[in-house]
Amino acid sequence: MDIKELNKSQLILLALLISFVTSIATGISTVTLMQQAPSSVTTPITRIVKQTIEKIVPADNKEALSQDQQQLLENLKAIQPLTVSLFLKGDKDKKIEDKILGTGLFLGNDKVIIASVISEPKDGEVYVVKSVLGEQKISKLTVDKDFTVVELSPVDTASTSGSGNTDTNTIIPAVVQ
Repeated sequence: MDIKELNKSQLILLALLISFVTSIATGISTVTLMQQAPSSVTTPITRIVKQTIEKIVPADNKEALSQDQQQLLENLKAIQPLTVSLFLKGDKDKKIEDKILGTGLFLGNDKVIIASVISEPKDGEVYVVKSVLGEQKISKLTVDKDFTVVELSPVDTASTSGSGNTDTNTIIPAVVQ
């Protein structure tokens, strides 16, 4: 049978067979050459192959944390309830969501320190502090060089006791030292 007598599907199958046999032969010769090569040649090649495989299939990094890293992780978990976010209050009627302005930590019963500089609210804007305990309005902003101290509005217990609204004017805890 002459190659000129083959139809298209037979030519495609022949090309696949040749490609498969070539790849098998290349793999066998590569392994043989790598086994015979000195370690100064195989070490960089092995490192490149490992790095390429890790980029394609990320390895599970189950590395043990050092003592300092474990202590830092425990400290961060301990202060999580003290973290807050400062928001520009949106309008539910106009479907405008609250916009986050910064994050920070409680600084006593009625103050919050924010890790960025926040400007005074414009007319009609309302800033609120949200934490794991709820939401509270602010009464005053004090801007320093690299941070902002926010004073919280006093809690009005008479207005919240009968209203059933628990997401505003929540009592904020003090920082325990």
